[in-house]
Amino acid sequence: SGASEVEAGALVLAHGGLCCIDEFDKMGADYQSLLVAMEQGEVSIAKGGTVGVLPARTSVLAAANPVCGSYNRAKTVMENLNMSEPLLSRFDLVFILLDASDMTKDKHLSEHVVALHSGDGTRVEAARQAQLEFRPLQLLTAGGEGGGKGNH
Repeated sequence: SGASEVEAGALVLAHGGLCCIDEFDKMGADYQSLLVAMEQGEVSIAKGGTVGVLPARTSVLAAANPVCGSYNRAKTVMENLNMSEPLLSRFDLVFILLDASDMTKDKHLSEHVVALHSGDGTRVEAARQAQLEFRPLQLLTAGGEGGGKGNH
């Protein structure tokens, strides 16, 4: 019929609410579009002869992994996430969650998770006997350990 259809994206659908984005580090070239939408609170479209502006005033909660799979304290947040400063600056809060590698605790934790999901009571009790200890997360600011630059 020659008719074209425009489908709203995540930011437009979340207008007035919250848009959660996982795997933020894998967005590729879409960063620029997101930056424009976050700055202007709207998304411009030009598709199939249709031109328009859609509202996209939304809060964005994004989760990303470091470039090399683990956070390098010698690098900045921007370098670790391979993200531009203009985009990173659009976020009011940036939290860095670090996982200290410990093979013994990781093994006990994985056994505990498997036991809980398997429904095997003996495995659950064995996992509890391992006495897993959870420490509070170590918090880094965008500027590095303890303190930092900017309002991140």
